[in-house]
Amino acid sequence: MKLLDRYLIREIVPPFAFGVLAFVLLFVSANILFKLTQLITELGISLWTASELFLLWLPQWVVYTFPLATLVAILIAFGRLSGDSELVAMHAGGISFRRLVVPLIAAGLVVSLATAALNEFVVPAATRLADRIVREANQRAGKASQESVYLKEMSGGEVTRLVYADRLTLRTEEMTNPLVVWFEHGRPVMVTIAQRGRWRGKNWEMLNGVNWILQSGWSNTVAFKSWTAELSTSPRLMAQQARSPGGMTYRELRQYIRYALRQDRATAELELTLYQKLSIPFASLVFALIAPPLGMRSHRGSSAIGMGLAIMIGFAYYVVGNYLAVMAQQGALSPFWAAWLPNVATALIGLGLILKVRK
Repeated sequence: MKLLDRYLIREIVPPFAFGVLAFVLLFVSANILFKLTQLITELGISLWTASELFLLWLPQWVVYTFPLATLVAILIAFGRLSGDSELVAMHAGGISFRRLVVPLIAAGLVVSLATAALNEFVVPAATRLADRIVREANQRAGKASQESVYLKEMSGGEVTRLVYADRLTLRTEEMTNPLVVWFEHGRPVMVTIAQRGRWRGKNWEMLNGVNWILQSGWSNTVAFKSWTAELSTSPRLMAQQARSPGGMTYRELRQYIRYALRQDRATAELELTLYQKLSIPFASLVFALIAPPLGMRSHRGSSAIGMGLAIMIGFAYYVVGNYLAVMAQQGALSPFWAAWLPNVATALIGLGLILKVRK
């Protein structure tokens, strides 16, 4: 890396750290602390447990702060360089503005990749662990457990099976007190009740139960010790039904979308979340395109101005993104474009501003 590149990177590192800290505090005060206060009040969790939840919930909000921190860092750095006439000196030395932008775009790409890795490997694991802690706190407080399973399978627009279980244990791949209602042409034809269900690789084996066979005007019961049900939904897919999309990796979410499509279920919201797992991290890269020309102006007090400008741009970015997300959920826009259109538009604006700056 050349001396100029190292100099520019050193210029953006301190304001980047400042931006991350500032926006984390903003998100924490508005979201995490409010949720923790509710849990302490309603469930009586300890301060130690609250601290654990704080650390586990933090990564999902850090993902949103990195793009904004990148924007803040470059706006502040270029504002200072412009205010101290360093940009003029660099131009006089034969260094073009477009050459100055190169290391900043590279830095934005690095931040985007790091954010995507955080969103893929850290956030889902932390979210699942936090959900487990909250479930255990609910159980200790005598509230309903969130580990129960409710599954509706469909085919051709009609319900084929309803599955309920008091508990699903992924480690042993078993269900406790499963109940299955079987449908034909939209009408229930059999109800299966068992003490336990055990996954056998392709189907579920029901143990110590009874099948209630329903016919017009009469019913018949058949008791069994072991019965293989034609229920091919794996324990992992059942657990994913109860898990929030934020608790899934990109691969798990894509797999779940394929499963939901086979069940004729609406997937717009899931697809939107899938595409946002990449589009939000790569906002750092597009902000690295738009920030240099906006920050290149002769003024002092660039930190305050840069922070204010970053907040306005970031606010506009997320407001437009939320509006497009609503359109996608209503079927008026493709989930892919709802996730990526803010990035595409911001990148085009940034490239246009860069090309307008004289060499």
